[in-house]
Amino acid sequence: MGLTLREALTLAEPLRRARVLAGEKGLDRVVEAVNVMEVPDILEWVRPGELLVTTLYPLRDNAAAVETLVPRLAEKGLVGLAITPDSYIDKIPQCMIEAAERLDFPLIELPPKVSFIDIIQPLTSRILNIQANELRQSEQLLRQFLELILSGGGYGEIAGLLAQTLSRPVLILDRFRRLLGQSPDASVLLGFFEGDRGGELYLREVVAAEEVDLEWGRMRRWRDPLTGQELWFYPIRVSSMFLGDIGIPGPLPEPVPHVYKVALEHGATVIALKMMELQALSQVDQLFQNEILEGLLSERPEVLARTLRLAQRMGLVLDPPYCLVVAAPDRPVGEVLTLQERRDRSAVDTSLYLARRYLRMFNPRAVFWRQGARLVVFFPTAGLRAGPPELRQALQEVCQRVARENPSHTVSMGVSQVFPDLRDFPTAYRSAMQSLELGRALHPGQTSLVIHEEELGLLRLVSSAETLKHMGELCRSTLAPLLALDRDGSLLRTLRAYLECGQNLRRTAEILGLHYNTVRYRLKRIREALGPALDSPTNRLTLEVALHFLPLLDHLP
Repeated sequence: MGLTLREALTLAEPLRRARVLAGEKGLDRVVEAVNVMEVPDILEWVRPGELLVTTLYPLRDNAAAVETLVPRLAEKGLVGLAITPDSYIDKIPQCMIEAAERLDFPLIELPPKVSFIDIIQPLTSRILNIQANELRQSEQLLRQFLELILSGGGYGEIAGLLAQTLSRPVLILDRFRRLLGQSPDASVLLGFFEGDRGGELYLREVVAAEEVDLEWGRMRRWRDPLTGQELWFYPIRVSSMFLGDIGIPGPLPEPVPHVYKVALEHGATVIALKMMELQALSQVDQLFQNEILEGLLSERPEVLARTLRLAQRMGLVLDPPYCLVVAAPDRPVGEVLTLQERRDRSAVDTSLYLARRYLRMFNPRAVFWRQGARLVVFFPTAGLRAGPPELRQALQEVCQRVARENPSHTVSMGVSQVFPDLRDFPTAYRSAMQSLELGRALHPGQTSLVIHEEELGLLRLVSSAETLKHMGELCRSTLAPLLALDRDGSLLRTLRAYLECGQNLRRTAEILGLHYNTVRYRLKRIREALGPALDSPTNRLTLEVALHFLPLLDHLP
């Protein structure tokens, strides 16, 4: 801990005989240096954390500067002002005393005829000794952390060493609020967490922390509104990339000891090293995972057989029946070039991680692959007792939870039919991808969508770009006269409702909330535009198919 002004007043003989005239509440500020006022423009030469000593000689004929001196020094972050009177002033001006008391800025009256060197020398010596001790302490602590990490220590051991240094429980969290490790005495903090079906603990979603600026950095604080218990978070970062938090219970001591700064900085560094090490291992594991996905997508039986053997060795259980789910962000993700794009990519990773977490809570037997900015999910259905409506509702809840926690990067999902055999995996994958892509085309601008293949109806016929092109040609050739006439979309809405109601005029008017004669007038205009399109079953079928595919028209090249 640094040298406080209160302690400094006991070190040097002139300071022991000094009087604190005002601002006594600020005596616990830490003195980092001592400066002497020799020039009128002293504000250009002082630094935060300094104790300023003066005779006020440079301002002896400038009453205005004397009046504003204390507020300006306080604004610059100085810890106090020590004045020796009698040399050039009779007494310290009352305006300075009042300003110092108002600002809790220590104003000290020194004995007459003080030699400033008698103040500067002992204080500077003590400050240098404290800094040397802090440096030795920092080096020793860093060496302990490095020895721990090099010997294979995990998050729990790192948290234990931090707890020993800080004399309080310690938690280590990743950027998804997942508990990675804790000190042995941290069980009292587990009430802030909730478990998932995979056995992992996550900080409760309701925990929201406020930013707090400390003298040596920024932390976040959460205070339980019911119990008043505090939880503080120190960020773990690599450059601009946020990796997680070190959590400790509050309240923090005031002032916060220097050892907290050292321990949290070194702890965050070694935790980041551990995270990057495990991330490298995870990337290797992901390569094997992706190899399995590529093998499952192969149409060759021998490749599938080899892939299933590899999956078994890796402990992946791929038991039919199953469906596939493809989850992807609702915002396009390009190449990572700028800082903002790196943040976007990080936010996308967060959304896909959250989707994976909540999908696993719904189905612990699910298997996941990361494919670029998409998440491919093998979703076993045996024993779930969930048909398409129930499954869609569960997946919709997952998308909504992701949207609540990461609203700038929501995700949507496409779901295939249920398949009984792993040889159908390529078909299931195309089915899920098609559901996602066509569903987005049908609902442009919407987010957090869940589209099951069964909802697509005739759109399931669109299995290739060539088919999509033909469907576009059908829409244009069939509906072009009506589209040219229908400026506000009212005729299209009327035509859809009329066909859905089995060409019942009265029922159509009821559904649209229109007068019967209004519907008759619109149908007259529709017949004038389309000619005999409504006069035969074949023509009506062509018209209904064209209407069904019409939403895709804007997404065709």
